[in-house]
Amino acid sequence: MITYTAPMWVGLIIGFIIGAAAEAWGIANPETLIRLAKWEDRLFLDCIALGFAIGTPVLFGLYALGVGFHWGPKPLYVIGVGLGGVLFGSGLALSGYFPGSIWMALGEGRRDAVYALFGAILGAATWTAMYQDPAIRKALVGTLNFGSQIIGATHLSGTEYLVPWPGLNRYSLFGIALVYGIIMFLIAYYVPRYRGGSRSCLRANIEKRVTPVEMKMHEDTARYLTDGALPYKKGSLAQKLNEYYAVESNVTRWFMVSVAGIVALTVVAEMFLHQIFGESTTDSWIAGHLFMPNFAYSKIVFKGIGWEPYSDIGTLMGSFFAAIFLTRRFTAFRNIIPPSWAERFGTNSAVRFLGSFGGAYLMLLGARMADGCASGHILSGGLEMALSGLEFAGFVFLSMVLVGRVYYQRRR
Repeated sequence: MITYTAPMWVGLIIGFIIGAAAEAWGIANPETLIRLAKWEDRLFLDCIALGFAIGTPVLFGLYALGVGFHWGPKPLYVIGVGLGGVLFGSGLALSGYFPGSIWMALGEGRRDAVYALFGAILGAATWTAMYQDPAIRKALVGTLNFGSQIIGATHLSGTEYLVPWPGLNRYSLFGIALVYGIIMFLIAYYVPRYRGGSRSCLRANIEKRVTPVEMKMHEDTARYLTDGALPYKKGSLAQKLNEYYAVESNVTRWFMVSVAGIVALTVVAEMFLHQIFGESTTDSWIAGHLFMPNFAYSKIVFKGIGWEPYSDIGTLMGSFFAAIFLTRRFTAFRNIIPPSWAERFGTNSAVRFLGSFGGAYLMLLGARMADGCASGHILSGGLEMALSGLEFAGFVFLSMVLVGRVYYQRRR
């Protein structure tokens, strides 16, 4: 096996690439994820599925050829992962943030992200306190714990190898990855981006047409992404990135789709260099050092922490770079209320900050309970075909849509 372990500081570069790409994609803006929770804009679902369609066959194809990776599928402890997914999805719908997108939003200069960060650290601290109780730990982590499993293999902790299930080998895993990739591509191609629309971004680019409903939604998306942002000139890169369907002969519309491939292949490279991509562990690391250095969970985090703090700093820096020089979406920490939130709860900044704080608290509590988040479970885990990641993603999407429906029902 060809293997390599990069130094920790390389995590800054990995985080920078993902942070810049995702900021251009719009993930730093909480309205993007709130609209996902309302099931109005499925860009995240389409692009994540496309990322899996690209990244998973590449990952397992290279593994079949003898390239070793730092695998990191999270343990499949069914109760804790499922309950954590429910809490995570609920908090996501309320706050509009993932753990990683909080750092992106700080780079974009979003004021409510500051409150989300404090909520996230408190949520991580709460799980650290809960883990101290042996009964809670046994019920959530010890019950129905099947270890680190992917579709077709088991991963033994601390190794760079997968143990295929009986009758399978690494070439069989590549075959499974191809089928998995095809399924993900079909999801990315056929699931319409917008409610009321008929095409995903991928399909719209290939067919070179959009419906009036889709064009209206694209224009509305450009408005909220640039609300309170820096001005940009007509014909500039920022205009092309923000109004990519409104500018004739605009090649950057393909960039919005290619972000999926950029992120997926960056995660594959990261797994070769050092570890999977994960971001919520940093909050437990911060909480442990600030308040709870002698707690059992803090000691586990201190011992096992990788380059997550570096990649989170890199994510913030990459988002800041993109918001200043590419998209011009930097808001300088002005009081910008997401439009879906304002429509339902009003424009009172204190109420929005409470929602941002409380949602991030629930989200991080769920992430640490499940031992992973949108990065470690959904992105990295889904790319690895991890069973825990697939379970977590299922509960996150189910709870996110159900709770989002309740949160954002229009007032009569």
